[in-house]
Amino acid sequence: MKTCKALLLAGLVSLFATAAVAQDAPTLNDKPLPDYATPAGGLLAEIKTRGKLINGVEAATPPYEFIKDGEIVGFDIDLSRKFAESLGVELEVIDTQWSGVIPSLYSQKFDLIWSAMPITPAREKAVTFSPVYATDRPVFLIRADETAIKSVEDFKGKRLGSQLNSSVAEQSKKLSDEKGLGMDIKLYDAITSAYLDLQNGNLDIVTTSGDAFSEVDKASPGKFKIVYELPPNLFMAVATRKQDTDLSAAVATFIEEMKANGELDKLSEKWFGTKKALPN
Repeated sequence: MKTCKALLLAGLVSLFATAAVAQDAPTLNDKPLPDYATPAGGLLAEIKTRGKLINGVEAATPPYEFIKDGEIVGFDIDLSRKFAESLGVELEVIDTQWSGVIPSLYSQKFDLIWSAMPITPAREKAVTFSPVYATDRPVFLIRADETAIKSVEDFKGKRLGSQLNSSVAEQSKKLSDEKGLGMDIKLYDAITSAYLDLQNGNLDIVTTSGDAFSEVDKASPGKFKIVYELPPNLFMAVATRKQDTDLSAAVATFIEEMKANGELDKLSEKWFGTKKALPN
């Protein structure tokens, strides 16, 4: 009888332990992510052994990361390259679709995501975020010749485009729900497709970030204008897998050092023309 009770107790302990592990497993939008186990000696040691750090980005977010003359360049690329150099390794950059970037991280297609990723509650359940290294604000764009849309109240029933799985898309939906706007929201794999649909009259509004609009306006001056914007609430951070505590600690230390020695401000001025305001 005692043996049966012991076996039953052991089984219950095992069951609850398994449930606890499952509950704590990383998820994205309440969906499980691909299984991942940290290398035996830690990911940082593996990166140093292989001689390269692999960064996953969507190279369509200037000036953070974009393609110029066949090469991926930008603010994030400079920063991640400096981090790689601090580890004594080279940097490899992989261009990937934003909609699947976190699952791809867990599928081990790259080591981290250093790609203008704003912190959100859903993402915090999926990854470990570094200290914030840049900030931005959501903006709502209309065609430059549009006269019927003058304020957020005029968004009611309008067609709005944004990028799939982006923070600004989430905030657009929240705005529509809170103000009862009933906007028809269409999500795109690439924000450039939304700009094109806005230009061609297939959308009334596009929501993006202030930095992204600045780059669009440089490339196509006077095509779009900002009709509404939210306060700066996009806090960019580097994402690592929750299991890779050694890499996340190294990234955090590096960013704090870059803040302290002024190098982060220098790179910010190079790519944005100004120092980025950062939370305390």
